[in-house]
Amino acid sequence: MSKAAKRPSGLLLAGWIVTLALGVASGVVVVRGTWRDTRAGEPTIPLSLGQASEYQTRSFRVWSDGQYSLFVSTVNFDRSRVGSKFSGEMQVVVRRPDGTTLLDQRFGPDTMDHVMPYNYGDTQLRKIPIGAARIRPWTVAVRVMQADPQFAGVASEVKLWRDRVDPGMGGLVTYVLIIPALMLLLLAVVLAFALARRGRRAPLVMSLIAAIAFLAAFWI
Repeated sequence: MSKAAKRPSGLLLAGWIVTLALGVASGVVVVRGTWRDTRAGEPTIPLSLGQASEYQTRSFRVWSDGQYSLFVSTVNFDRSRVGSKFSGEMQVVVRRPDGTTLLDQRFGPDTMDHVMPYNYGDTQLRKIPIGAARIRPWTVAVRVMQADPQFAGVASEVKLWRDRVDPGMGGLVTYVLIIPALMLLLLAVVLAFALARRGRRAPLVMSLIAAIAFLAAFWI
């Protein structure tokens, strides 16, 4: 093959490399920011404080040591209930990956000050330091031992969320880069198809893996 014939293929390969690199870099920022904002993988347990229940359990993985906040939230749009203090009792159990108990505590009127909000309101129950465990997950279990009729039919949740630094305006980068990341990855696939027609199949495989991984990250 002549040098003139090789040159377009070389430029196409260089363009694909740059496009894929920029697409992957942008995609990583988008995925990490989205997971941060949606609290992906951090346990949220829905329950009704107006109805006694058995334990509801969630497992979660901890990739690095951190401080977690345990809190209960309620969403309510009935103004006649606003300000009513929770008078029932619930129990929260947090277990380490080896099955031993880190926390087993009951929360009631004397240990929590959760009142019925208008719209959304939450109450922090306590802070919990949790260690990394990359193989076996931690578990958190919640049950309502004594219901409060004032909270009947109202949606509540118990959450165990990792404490994080507020990204501020910098967090907007996640959403600014969504479209560019998607367009760059799709362009990389198009360029890879052109390279595949010239006998280079590896770029197409790599591009498809990157694009599919980016899209799949939003369904995990």
